[in-house]
Amino acid sequence: MMTTETRWNAGKRRVFQSVFQTAVSQPTPYSTPSVRFTEQSQAFGGPLAHTPQKRAAAAYLSSPVNPHASDQTRFDRSWHIVTSRIALPPSVAAEDSFGPLPNSQEAEDEDFDDALRDVLDPGSRLPLADDTEDVLSWHTQQVRLHFVSHVLPLLAVCDTYTDQAQVLLGSMRTLEAAHRQYLFGLSLIIRAIDQTEADQALKKFRRDLHAIVGNSVSSSLMDALRTVLGQLMTVILGLPSALRGSHGEQKRSKIQEARREMTQLVESLCKIGLAGERFQILFAELLNNIMATYIYETFAGRWGPSGDVIPKAHAPEHASAQPRCIRELSSWVEDNYGRMAVEVTNHLGNVQVAWADVEKWKEIAVGRLASLRISELFDIVISWPDSEGGINDLRYTVTTPQRRLQLTDAFSTALQKRLLHSGRSTLDILRTYISMIKTFQRLDHSRVLLDRVAYSLQLYLCTREDTVRIIVTSLLTSPKEDRLEARKTKLVELVELLHEPDQYRSERQDDDWDDLTWVPAPVDAGANYKRRKSEDVIGTLIGAVGSPEVFIKEFQSIIGERLLSEQTGYEQEIGVLSLLKKRFGESSLQSCDVMIKDIQDSRRLDGVIHRGAMNHPGRGQRDWTIHTKILSRLFWPDMGDEPFVVPSSVGDMQKSYENIFEHLKPSRKLRWLNHLGQATVELELEDRSISEVVRTYEAAVINAFSEDVFKGRAPTWTFEEIWQHLQIDEDLLAAALQFWVDKMVLRKLPSEEYTVIERLADAEQHAAASASNAPGSTQIAPHDNAPSPRKAKSGMSEKEKAQRQVYWQFIVGMLTNSSSQMPLGQISMMMKMLIADGFPWSNEELQEFLADKVAEGEMELAGGKYKLVRK
Repeated sequence: MMTTETRWNAGKRRVFQSVFQTAVSQPTPYSTPSVRFTEQSQAFGGPLAHTPQKRAAAAYLSSPVNPHASDQTRFDRSWHIVTSRIALPPSVAAEDSFGPLPNSQEAEDEDFDDALRDVLDPGSRLPLADDTEDVLSWHTQQVRLHFVSHVLPLLAVCDTYTDQAQVLLGSMRTLEAAHRQYLFGLSLIIRAIDQTEADQALKKFRRDLHAIVGNSVSSSLMDALRTVLGQLMTVILGLPSALRGSHGEQKRSKIQEARREMTQLVESLCKIGLAGERFQILFAELLNNIMATYIYETFAGRWGPSGDVIPKAHAPEHASAQPRCIRELSSWVEDNYGRMAVEVTNHLGNVQVAWADVEKWKEIAVGRLASLRISELFDIVISWPDSEGGINDLRYTVTTPQRRLQLTDAFSTALQKRLLHSGRSTLDILRTYISMIKTFQRLDHSRVLLDRVAYSLQLYLCTREDTVRIIVTSLLTSPKEDRLEARKTKLVELVELLHEPDQYRSERQDDDWDDLTWVPAPVDAGANYKRRKSEDVIGTLIGAVGSPEVFIKEFQSIIGERLLSEQTGYEQEIGVLSLLKKRFGESSLQSCDVMIKDIQDSRRLDGVIHRGAMNHPGRGQRDWTIHTKILSRLFWPDMGDEPFVVPSSVGDMQKSYENIFEHLKPSRKLRWLNHLGQATVELELEDRSISEVVRTYEAAVINAFSEDVFKGRAPTWTFEEIWQHLQIDEDLLAAALQFWVDKMVLRKLPSEEYTVIERLADAEQHAAASASNAPGSTQIAPHDNAPSPRKAKSGMSEKEKAQRQVYWQFIVGMLTNSSSQMPLGQISMMMKMLIADGFPWSNEELQEFLADKVAEGEMELAGGKYKLVRK
């Protein structure tokens, strides 16, 4: 390891010497080499043996024997005296161990001063000396050689410290000690020359020395400087992460201490030559990074109301006051950021900070705050109206076409990634869209930005089948409902918007030539741009899902379902219909008026018919319990027709009802829609009584079992027998049977027959026997030829459960993306086509699976077709 390091240092030294020419002449001896040495006590070159030193020197200089040799010898001796005094220590063992500086009193003697004058001015004092040197250049060269040979190895040792602060401190001490030695020798030289020349020599020496130091700094030292300097700067600039846990006076004291340490550090770096170009680049990078960090730590997620008075809509955009976050950021740049930059650059000398630089920094900081708000815009939209401050920041900062384009691109990307995918419900997407309309209306009243980002969302909403239904259902939500509970399934925001007067502003008002708030269209607006004044959220939602006809058709369908329900009042429906007429006109919603009128007339007519039935001669003693809603066929949506045989008692009542109606309305005929009706079923079993409000086909199915009881037969039917008896659609029959099985009224036997459960204890015993005969049981069935009962669902294996879940996902995908409703055969065919490994179920097994989903409320069966339940 030591050998490798020595070779590396040697190679580095050779490179350094080849660049800076570090070959330095050594101090000359007291006597010049000669073929013959003088005798003891005899002066060199002459007979003046017993003359004092000064007198001997003067005599020697005036000796006519060899004046050239005399001047050269004296220069050599003076050179030796000077260079010996200012020579640097030959070796260094550790940092700051260059040895003590020579005593200043020892340096003040006449011999040295006289020799220094000879060396500095040989041209006038020793004109005949041919071989002279520049002592300043000699000193510079020996400094370079000493720095490469002794200082650089010490700096390499400091780089090995584990603590970054110790790396920087050790390196600075080493360089400071070297500077003291280097400048001491120079100070002895320049004290004998003119002040102006001395200043120039000192300046040149410092420049050369700083260049050597600056070009020799290692990456480890720069990393240590980056760490220490960055820590001080984060405290001085008040980053929350650096001052966490400090408050009040403690915080101010911490900042003052960091500022004092920063000043000392920069001053030391300037003295030892580490404040050159690399330091300036490092300082600029830290300033840049700390600004970005400060903006993120201070303003990220801070969207609360700014407290500023922002003009309402229709006011010019530039009229808004400066938001609080912008003011705070500008004040921080001026009072903290700019102040620290000035304090540091003042020590560098060649760098000055002007007021224009501070203004430029403010622009950069505001631009970065704008970028932060743009990246947060999706969260700002979701949090509206609690995020008003964030929108105000964007409104103030996003003013150029480039930033507006950046905003729309970033927000569109966030929409695709976080909202427009199958993992988000249609309700979430619509709720986000409403917030988008409001926030972008506040951000950009021209709606140019909203039109850019909303297209993809509108296109995606058109692919969701339940979009229009959710909008219509939400509009019909009663204001009296619990908002927190209704919010889970409905857009309760639409109820409030529906009653706002601005929602029904006429489009003709947008063309008013007398508009005093008119402003030009934005420069990035399209060719077909048309300015809109009103914040028509409902109109925008309706336009997003297609033409108004689509909305009106869905509204008719949903209001028809509500009118046919068991609710007694329709005030909410009538109110919403009245408000929608203001938007779409009276004629477009005429059918809805007829539908409501039908329900209202049906109540009166039903009462009249019942009063007439009371006096009917064929009534007998039975109570008439049938009530109807009579609909105008041409004005109601198509509700399909699923005929089946109703019980004879119900058929008689229908016939009587029809006769009375035709008597009252001779020009009209009744067509019964039995599958849409409801019936109250009361069952009396051996150990319990059951009362359920069910659909009419479910009542017809259970009535078939009760007819067997009246006839004295066992209440047992097969699927085929019930189907032939009632002449009902297979899917409706399967759903009805499964409904009564789930209610623990019917039980499916191993022989594929359905029977009534008179006692729950029998059902539990049967379930236990089925479980004991399941595969893997150690018990033996009592009859070997009895068919094995089907395995209970609770005993289904995990693999089978996973397989059923996969099949269900396929079915949901088909009914969502391909067709909203499908018959059993089509579903089976598509499953066999789509599943790569094949679909092993028969139609009966698939029908049973779908019947389970109908019972669970995931699907519904209408007209022999399955469709997903809209939630």
